[in-house]
Amino acid sequence: MLKQKFIKFISVAFVVIFPITVFAQPVDPAFNPNKLIEDKVFSDTQTFGGAAGVQKFLETKKSVLANIDPAFLIKLKEPQSIAFKQALEDPGANLPRLRTAAELIWDASRQSGLNPQVILATLNKEQGLITSKDASDPDLQRALDHAMGFACPDNGGCGDLFPGFYYQLFGNFDASNNRYLGAAKSLMKSFSYPGGRGPLVNGAVSKVGDTIIIENTMGGFDGILTEQPVTLLNSATAALYRYTPHVFNGNYNFWRYFQGWFKYPNGSLLKLTGGSDIYIIQNGLKQLVPQFVAVARNLDLTTVIIASPTEMDNYQTDKIYGPADNTIAQAQGDAKKYVFLDNVRHQASDLVIKQRGLDPAKYLTMTLDESNLFPAGTVLPPKDGTIIRGKNAPAVYLVDGGQIKLFSGYTFGQRKITAKQIVIVPDDEITTYAQNGFVAPLDGSLVKSAKDNTVYLIQSGIKEPVLADIFKNRGFSYKNIGTLSVDEIKALALGGYAQPKDYTFFAVGSKTGQQYEFKGGTKHTISKFVAKQRGITPDYIFSADVVSGWQDGIPVAPRDGTIIKGDKDQTVYLVSKAQLRPMTYLAFKNRKITAKKITVLPQAEVDAYAKGETLEK
Repeated sequence: MLKQKFIKFISVAFVVIFPITVFAQPVDPAFNPNKLIEDKVFSDTQTFGGAAGVQKFLETKKSVLANIDPAFLIKLKEPQSIAFKQALEDPGANLPRLRTAAELIWDASRQSGLNPQVILATLNKEQGLITSKDASDPDLQRALDHAMGFACPDNGGCGDLFPGFYYQLFGNFDASNNRYLGAAKSLMKSFSYPGGRGPLVNGAVSKVGDTIIIENTMGGFDGILTEQPVTLLNSATAALYRYTPHVFNGNYNFWRYFQGWFKYPNGSLLKLTGGSDIYIIQNGLKQLVPQFVAVARNLDLTTVIIASPTEMDNYQTDKIYGPADNTIAQAQGDAKKYVFLDNVRHQASDLVIKQRGLDPAKYLTMTLDESNLFPAGTVLPPKDGTIIRGKNAPAVYLVDGGQIKLFSGYTFGQRKITAKQIVIVPDDEITTYAQNGFVAPLDGSLVKSAKDNTVYLIQSGIKEPVLADIFKNRGFSYKNIGTLSVDEIKALALGGYAQPKDYTFFAVGSKTGQQYEFKGGTKHTISKFVAKQRGITPDYIFSADVVSGWQDGIPVAPRDGTIIKGDKDQTVYLVSKAQLRPMTYLAFKNRKITAKKITVLPQAEVDAYAKGETLEK
């Protein structure tokens, strides 16, 4: 039996939820506020098997996060600096392009050890990004910037350290390189804390076994009290209440989404009473299982669970459950061979099948009706990364994402491709492959159009216009500018203006405009007080439309040792290692601080600085 302490919780937790409006309804009787999720489920990082599984879930839910268009990926605010991402222990830091939301969710799960299903339920609980937001929503960027509701305390607005889908998940560094955890690692830090880490109670951490009384946010459900007791029965529950200090609507909504999407674990076989159709649960979706697939995958049909119609309806129907990827199959009466990838059958030649390391002699036989259950994809080219050309045609292509992209003379020369690297394919077979534009220049390339003098910097396959001042600031050389065709330039997605180098000081509009320091891929505001104190003046002047596309970081703090307070709050802070550390009366007295030593700043400025731990003595 758990030993219980009955203690009152005062709401001081780190995050606030933005509940999704619902009509008043009864609370699900299956809901147990004392155990929101099992510990082993909370820390299960293999639930989707990879980013592709997350992407499929987002697509089936018609989530705005399923968008893989480069213009949308820019909105996720993934930083450009590989070193910066590596310092955050981002496992996908070296990928030479912007990642999709699904890839970022998967990599955040790998980085933190948190179940990606927990991340998805939280994204919906906080900002409705799975089921409520769409591309036309004028509030979409704000929702993405605060995707996990992280660093949005109950008693104030959201801070300046984590604005951006990427930073919400992975964390950030401030202007002085202080490291801050993102939502995923923060949740796992509480989960892994000895004895579990729940909300703070009178300055002490509540743990598993404690009974605490916490507040509710009202509305949406019948019979809800303003506060209620909760016994923290496991570490996952403690972590979730520390993250969001409410049963309703916060953690109840989390539980509703999680249970509705992920009640049955992957691989569960379900059918209705008296029904013949068997479904398999995969990542919160149900898929019909054809007979030949059940045999091919050696599914144990004796384990089928009889589910209610309501339970079955909770799971949206996904594509037909197909053979494992790279399975070769042939329909009766059809001479063509198909390779299955993500439940899609792709016609493939023996040449391509062998190039992919498969044996064309080893294939499954299916009926024509079973074959027609699966959509026919494009003719399968060689594996991604292969460089190909026809036997007679001179054009050379790169296979990328299952499609072929044309090399120009410039991009071909950049990669120093030799004849040995090129795979020769019949010309008529190349015409069957899906073609998707041009191979992008390498990251860091400077390019221009043959008919336009605008210079672009290539980053993650996206072209960024380079201003004359940035060209000089970055130490670029005109001799390194490559010339591309008009069509090739047009095919590149357009990003914001190229960024300056680290430790660049600039102002907006004029020398007296708002000053910034650019560092670590973000711009950090410099107040007039800090600029004067540190003797900072701008080296460059940029317009507002130029800098608006550069990500915001936390403001540059006053010099260490400065004593400050806001004009609307009595808390006195000592600046230490670029963080504001609030002082107790004893700490204030021990340092013999007088009123003359305290600089009073606008409250908004003080609130924006990074905060450190309280100085007790």
